[in-house]
Amino acid sequence: MPLTGTRVLDFTRHLPGPYATDLLRRLGAEVIKIEPPDGDPTRWLPPIVGDFGALFTLVNSGKKSVVVDLKSDEGRAFVHRLARQCDVVLESYRPGVARRFGIDAETLRTLEPRLIHCSISGFGESRERSAHDLNFVALAGLLDLQRDQAGNPVLPATQIGDMGGSLFGVVAILAALIERQKSGLGRKIDISMSDATRSMMPTAEAMYRGTHARPDQFMLTGAIPSYNVYRTADGKHLVAAPLEPQFWQRFCESIGRPEWIEHQYDAARRPEVFNAIREAIASKTRAEWERIFDGIDACVEPVLTIEEAHDRFGDPLQRHPLQVNFPRAQPPAVSLGESLPEVAAAMGFDAAEAGRMARSDTFRPRERMKKLIATSVMKLAQRFGRKP
Repeated sequence: MPLTGTRVLDFTRHLPGPYATDLLRRLGAEVIKIEPPDGDPTRWLPPIVGDFGALFTLVNSGKKSVVVDLKSDEGRAFVHRLARQCDVVLESYRPGVARRFGIDAETLRTLEPRLIHCSISGFGESRERSAHDLNFVALAGLLDLQRDQAGNPVLPATQIGDMGGSLFGVVAILAALIERQKSGLGRKIDISMSDATRSMMPTAEAMYRGTHARPDQFMLTGAIPSYNVYRTADGKHLVAAPLEPQFWQRFCESIGRPEWIEHQYDAARRPEVFNAIREAIASKTRAEWERIFDGIDACVEPVLTIEEAHDRFGDPLQRHPLQVNFPRAQPPAVSLGESLPEVAAAMGFDAAEAGRMARSDTFRPRERMKKLIATSVMKLAQRFGRKP
């Protein structure tokens, strides 16, 4: 594997950081996940599948887990010793927290100059402010581009800023690993999820720079008939994206409206074209349209539910781009703190020292968060009359 022999020290929790280190692991890196005594909260976050939260398993399988209380001197001394034996460190705390824990770039790279240290936060190290993905897409102007028929912004169904921050972090880390081969030195990397979100909008940015148009005038946000969503007779939906003339011609012919071929970008006739397509698509079920467009290259596809996508294409993790190109067996997620003996031995601690550490409060799992989340979910289920 490309990153075999690369050791990653992972202080991240929740989604953005763990997703980034999962990508590095899929490329062959050894990832040591440092968790607080209560564990990564997503371990206990429903839905629970098997022993852990489904989200935790999706982005943390195959990583080693070591509990370390970073508020203790013993815990900080342990991670400092471990960092000297690592290539990459990732942390996703709010700015300033990593420094209080002694895991900031300046501290760790003083101990090991070859270390590549990556921080992923909402706005980068220069701005200490709490935020979630919805804040990032709002500030980027992306939410303004996604509106319902009443003109209200529509919440994205996935975490664009979180994923963007993860991907930019991984790209920067891979570049720094290559750079280190030449310079012999590591690098400090500061990733802002807010900036990452804005960087993932090149088409919208191009339209803004060229026209300063309103969101409803953007080609790819519902302004034109050849890039839109249409309701079928059974209340389901079809997407049609025949932007190129050859695709548009096949589309119009397939829905029985060849008279509109020459009016694809005719702004004056656009309302008529829209109405004609809506009426045509509403005359048949989604399944009927799928049969009609089967074998026709016109950029037309059904809007599937997640369940339907699984049924048709299988588990998306098996078609993960890295799994397809760098295939390897995917190991399961491990229990909280399970890897302490293995990691301690690799660090040079003898069995007696490792045993003492396992009995210390600094390295002992507490799992209070597990009980808190389970109790909260039970109370919500009882309140709304649902089974937990």
